[in-house]
Amino acid sequence: MDYAVDPPRLSGLKFTLVAGLMLLTTDALFAQSDGQSDVNALKAQMNQMQRQYEQRIEAMEAKMKALESNANSGSILNTRVLTDADGKEVAGKAPGPLLDESFLKSLTRNFTFNVYMRAGFAFNGSGGAQGGTTFEMPDNYVGGGRSTSRLGNEQDFYTELSWNQAHILGDSPDVADVSFRATMQAFSNFVKTNAVNTQSVTAGTPGAGVGMVEGYAEMKNIFKSAPEITFWGGDRFYDRYNIDSEDYFWLNTSGFGVGVYNIPAGPGTLWLAWIGNNQDNLNEAGGLSLFNANDHVGDLFKQTFDVRYKDIDIGLGKLSFVLIGNYVKGDTYESTFTSFGGTVGGTTFGKSVTGIVKTSDMWGIGGGAIWDWNFGNKSELRVSALYGYGATDFQANISNQINAVHNAWENQFDRFLVRRPNTVQFVRGSNGLEPFVAVNPINRNTEALATAYFVWNPSNCFSMGLWANWEYNDNGTNAIGIGNNGLRISSGSRNLVTVGFRPVYWVADNIAIQGAASGAYIDTVRTQTGNAFGRSGEYGILTIAPTIKPNGGFFTRPEIRVFATFAAWSNSLKGTSASGGEPPYSNPNGKATYGWLFGSQMEIWF
Repeated sequence: MDYAVDPPRLSGLKFTLVAGLMLLTTDALFAQSDGQSDVNALKAQMNQMQRQYEQRIEAMEAKMKALESNANSGSILNTRVLTDADGKEVAGKAPGPLLDESFLKSLTRNFTFNVYMRAGFAFNGSGGAQGGTTFEMPDNYVGGGRSTSRLGNEQDFYTELSWNQAHILGDSPDVADVSFRATMQAFSNFVKTNAVNTQSVTAGTPGAGVGMVEGYAEMKNIFKSAPEITFWGGDRFYDRYNIDSEDYFWLNTSGFGVGVYNIPAGPGTLWLAWIGNNQDNLNEAGGLSLFNANDHVGDLFKQTFDVRYKDIDIGLGKLSFVLIGNYVKGDTYESTFTSFGGTVGGTTFGKSVTGIVKTSDMWGIGGGAIWDWNFGNKSELRVSALYGYGATDFQANISNQINAVHNAWENQFDRFLVRRPNTVQFVRGSNGLEPFVAVNPINRNTEALATAYFVWNPSNCFSMGLWANWEYNDNGTNAIGIGNNGLRISSGSRNLVTVGFRPVYWVADNIAIQGAASGAYIDTVRTQTGNAFGRSGEYGILTIAPTIKPNGGFFTRPEIRVFATFAAWSNSLKGTSASGGEPPYSNPNGKATYGWLFGSQMEIWF
């Protein structure tokens, strides 16, 4: 801060004050001594008053020097910037701006930092590392997650780090209210070691990755009559809905795009978004084949048109409606597919086959309703029902559509290998004649789901989460595969039903015992040729986890927990992802119908 008095002028100030005081004193004394004859008494009185004034000035000078000393030392909050980038004093330059408290606050003004992280270790019932083992149903949810329970059943280290800056243009009501958010993601699935390396596929840590998952800006106060209307653009997590206890995102149209939300419209608000997503089905990153180098479309691109009418107060909770449309331009391209392998017409085909697929334009439309009832104390009941047809699966990611196209190609080629009716032809590709199949399964796809999630916090010492889900999916292909009794045809549709319960009981303010119990049923396994192909199956999982956790609610964090997880599955699911998907339980020739995981985990978000 600036000095109240400039220290180099203290001596001049002293002389001025003394001279002025002496003049005033002399005038007063001569007035008092008018007519008096005792000169000695007057001199004594003058000397006494002069000493008093000098003592006062000396005290003032001492205080000023003390202030000067404090101003030149100590806290960064009262220090001038007098150094260069190397910390050396800059000679001959005037003092720079002060690093006062308001300056430092301006550096973090309207800035926030958010974190989600889970990290821990686990080993299986045989004493080996967990690796990629996680117990879940084969032919899992379209939206991913764990169709059992996530507690004590997560194989990965995972984090999201978010940087947020609000009111970038200032707080004035006369300017647009601009904010920005960026989120970095990092994970490691199979290897648990310090400082995972993601620099390259060959030298990096297997199953590890780092990348940006969000980077977008929002602008509101565009319309002064409705300042809450918010525009956005970039890459973002967009209004996702999930079952947290399964990490199942059943409505997730996140991605790159533009949108606007919080548009007042009657009893609710209108949300509009246009989102795009593509994968590298042409292998542009790895190097285009001769055939794909002549492609006239490019990578398949999924467009999502998302309309939502939200937060309609119906007295008992709020109701929201969702309407989604999708479009993917068709193409003909070359790729590598998986097949049975075998010899046909004197030609031997391996289990990895290069072929050409043609698919026409893909369309989709769907929607539904979401009812959300928040009844206090952070307790909530959410019920949803969605139905989609064609390319609409309530996910913005195109991977489900590409997988369906490839599965349809592989199904026709497998039929060719086992001499069943098929549509395989041979055309010239990058390596001579290659199998060609025209398929269009997407426009026959169906996705229907219903979810219920209940989070209850009746007291500070007890909370619980309860969930129940049903998902029906038809991928438009009657697949052929090798099951437990040889060659068989599987329906293109399947039903998956799950229920689960996760209670938390606090034995002290920050010490809890929590657990999870879940069961699941699938009527047809479509995705794994092997013991389970075309069969139904059941699943159960149980976890107990002593936990260090703040009391006060189901979602309080952080949690530091140790756990023991037991999973069991029907004979029909042996050797599948139900048994973990990795050794020691997933050996296709094995007989394991149960498995264990033991370990620890930290989970935090703020």
